[in-house]
Amino acid sequence: MRIGLHLHSVGRTLDELVAEAEQAQVDAVYVNETVGWDPVVLASLIGARVPGIDVGTAVTVTYPRHPQALASAALSAQAATDNRFVLGVGPSHKPAIEERFGLSYDKPAAHVRDYLTRLRPLLDDTTGLPGVTRPKLLLSALGPVMLGIADDLTDGTLLVWTTAKGVAELVAPRLHDKEIVLTALVAVTDDVDGLQAQLAAQFAPVAGLSNYRRHLDRQGLDNVVETAIVGDEKTVRQELRRFEEAGVTELLVSVAGPDRERTLAALK
Repeated sequence: MRIGLHLHSVGRTLDELVAEAEQAQVDAVYVNETVGWDPVVLASLIGARVPGIDVGTAVTVTYPRHPQALASAALSAQAATDNRFVLGVGPSHKPAIEERFGLSYDKPAAHVRDYLTRLRPLLDDTTGLPGVTRPKLLLSALGPVMLGIADDLTDGTLLVWTTAKGVAELVAPRLHDKEIVLTALVAVTDDVDGLQAQLAAQFAPVAGLSNYRRHLDRQGLDNVVETAIVGDEKTVRQELRRFEEAGVTELLVSVAGPDRERTLAALK
């Protein structure tokens, strides 16, 4: 299992993000689409300045981007990073799409299947880009329908808020020789109870998003903090092995808690 880092980009400079990617000594770094930075541009800028690691988006939102425009951006990122770019896409959530972009979120699964059907051949067309290969394509998928689309049309899935048991029982059986990339909160700490309480309060609104709520319910979980990897060095290593045994091919660490250096040292 490869280890990557999920970089938080809001309010941060490119120099800060590049320095973090260099110092982490991981296999890959991924960025999300929130506010501020464009994720494809940011990933390509980091990849151009940090050799030897993969860079990707987890995720780029499909609804506001035409497949042709996204394919051109992804292939440009692939060229800028010497074929180390990974394009992760997803439909996001109803509130974000309808309130931020003013678009309908009706039938997101049908939208995603149509979108990927159009996007895939565009990513294969590297005309005018010597030496560039098709970037790896991943889909943010949690439920059975979206996982089926990921299996049919992409190289794998991007997961969040999922335990090792959830991966083994709900995700891995629906994918056939495909990548399973999972983002998880990870913290090495001696104050497990205190940090878990803090994270439970911080991320409580996440469970209010219907896509995540359904996924938590399928796993029998109440709060997303139940998917976090929190403990001392030995505990974190044991949990990482459980994810690998469940079928995760790459774990993207979202560092939580105050002791960032200790957590990154344990990953190394």
